[in-house]
Parts: sequence; C-alpha cells; structure tokens
Amino acid sequence: MAALICFAVLRIGAPPSTPAFIPESGAIYSGTVVPPRIEIVEGAFKPNATLVATLVDLEVPREIAHDIARLIQPVFDVRSFHSGNYFKLEKDTDGSLRTFEYKINDEKVLEVQREEDGYAAKVSKVDLESRDTVVTATITKQENSLYAALGEHDKNGVALAEGVASIFAWDVDFNSELQVSDEIRIVVPGLYHEGQFVKWGPIQAAELVNSGKTYRAYRFEDAYYDAKGNAVRRSLLVSPLPFLRLTSGFSFRRLHPITGTTGAHLALDYGAPTGTPVQAVAKGTVTFAGWEAGYGNLVRIKHSGGLSTGYAHLSRIAAGVRVGRTVDQGELIGNVGQTGLATGPHLHYMMAKNGKVINPMTMKAEPPIPIDAKLLPKFEEYSTPLAARFEK
Repeated sequence: MAALICFAVLRIGAPPSTPAFIPESGAIYSGTVVPPRIEIVEGAFKPNATLVATLVDLEVPREIAHDIARLIQPVFDVRSFHSGNYFKLEKDTDGSLRTFEYKINDEKVLEVQREEDGYAAKVSKVDLESRDTVVTATITKQENSLYAALGEHDKNGVALAEGVASIFAWDVDFNSELQVSDEIRIVVPGLYHEGQFVKWGPIQAAELVNSGKTYRAYRFEDAYYDAKGNAVRRSLLVSPLPFLRLTSGFSFRRLHPITGTTGAHLALDYGAPTGTPVQAVAKGTVTFAGWEAGYGNLVRIKHSGGLSTGYAHLSRIAAGVRVGRTVDQGELIGNVGQTGLATGPHLHYMMAKNGKVINPMTMKAEPPIPIDAKLLPKFEEYSTPLAARFEK
C-alpha cells in the first residue's frame, strides 16, 4: 500500500500584498526593501526515499542537496533516514536551505544550520523533562491482561506492561497466574518535551498484588530488589513468553486436536500470535536447533543442575542459535509459529530434570541473592520514600 505523506508549508516575510513579481532577496521594489520569503516545510520521509531526493522534491537545488548530504555523513549515516520519521526545513524562495531538522528518535534530533561561511550539522540530544508519576491499574475481567489494564496510561499498554512483566518474571507467570482484582502500582517518570509526553522512563518501583500476595521491587543501581534488599532476578524465568495465555496444560491424558487420540501432553502450550518473541528461561547451551517431526522448528537447551528445556512449533529459529552455542537468560531463541503438528500458532514449552520430564509450573527457583551488605543502608534510604508512596 502506498504511503501517504503530507507537507505543511508556511511562508514568512512576504508583504501583505504580494506582487506578481517577487524581487531577489534584499531588492528594492517601489522604493522599499522587500525581505526574502521563507518557506517552512514539515513532513515525513517516504518509503525508500533518500535525503537528496526528498530535498530536491521540495525544490531545494540538487547541488545544495548533495552538499547537505556530504556534510551530514560524518555525524549521521545518510542511509539511516527512516520512512515516517518527522522532518522540518526552512528555505528561501530561491530554494536556498536555511535550516533542516530530522527526528532520529525520541531522544535525538539531527540539525543542519546555515551559517556565514556555509552549513553546520550536528546531532543533538532532546531535553526531556522528567515528571514522577504513580500509575495504578486493576485486572477487571478474566480475559484481561497487563496490556489492557495499563492501556489507559500507555498506548496499547506496551511499555509499562512489559516493564512490569520483566520485573516480576521470576515470581509470577503472567500467562496463567494473573487473576481478576489483581492490582498493579508503579512509580515511573514520564518524560516530556516542550510540554508534550514523549515516553515513560525506567520504572523506579513496582507493586503487584497477585492472588492476595504482594510483590514489591525497587530499582537501585540498574537492578531490582525487593523490600528486604534481595535481588528479584533468579536463574530461571517462570515463562518463556512475557504474558499471553495458557491454552493447554501439563497432562498425562489429553485428546490430541489433530490426531484425535488420547495421550500424554507433557508440556505447556502458550497461545500467542505468530512472530511473538520466545526467550530462553535460563542460561544454557543449545543441544538441538532445527526441524523435528511433529514439533516443527524446535530448540532444546541444556541448563545447569541437570535442567533442560524445549521450545517447539517455532515459526523461525533466531539467527545464531545453533548447537553448541551458549545463550543467556532472556535471549531471543525464536518466534512463535505453527510448524509441525499444530492447529494454530502457539509455543509448546517442555522441561526435564536429570532426563525426567517435569511440569514447568512446579519448578521452583533457587533462593534470592541479597544485596551487598555495604549497600543495604543506601538502598533502604532510597526505597523507604518509594514504599511510602505505595502506602498512600
């Protein structure tokens, strides 16, 4: 589908009654000096469009467009202009460029400015104002999710939901354990530019009340700790997916949806859209990565302590995931799919301990690791006022 691109053009400096003939900049017309007209153009890059082509389309002389591209290259790769990203430029009516501004991302902008002896280009960091915010949400119905619960505060609830899920990923399986009336509270900075919300910053503190049990975590020196100063991170995640839905549990007798036979289903099935990222639940070594009969695309990983996990029906196996390779906890190993014997896109998640198949939901992580005793007083000083905000 062809992309739609709109340009807003504003002319500045034209006299109230514009004559049919516009003199050159600074020329005298009817006894007065007529200032040059300035055009301000705002728009977005078209798919596959280059900087030079975009400037030429806006009637900037080709020679100037090429000069600007060469000038920019040392500070920003001209091949990195993305379709849909905002830009703004000012130019004289003869096409001479005055300024050019391109939004690289939420935090950086490329600026080109005409000076007396030519042009200057630089990449600037956008000044963002931080406003601490307390966000609260409640799971209101059985089919609800963190996405939906936090959607009021965040477009689609993505950033905040994934943040909460990643913090409590070692304690709660958001695919199966989220319940109606569960509550979420977050202390998080909202980042603004010129009064407009840009994005959420890293969550500073989070509270989850799940089935009556309260979990709290505080961000301290780029890691999260509970109220006692124990690290929330463990060696084993409770789920290979952030949070979706459990469609089939671990069972020794289940009717197979394709073969129609009754047999054991020694795994967990997580329903998820095709392409959903699948992560390794723990650090380990890949022992198999490829196609295996009814499993389709399959990855098996051997972990420490005699533990092993398997991830089946993947639409694809991540690049670089191969036998003998070491993968880290949370690393992408593939994407949800429908390969092999599968009626719909889902992840078939298996686990074994010392060669014996076990139910992943019964696996308990090792005891938490406490913060360095030398840092505990500083951590308590930091976390106490945050905890007070939850009490309010």
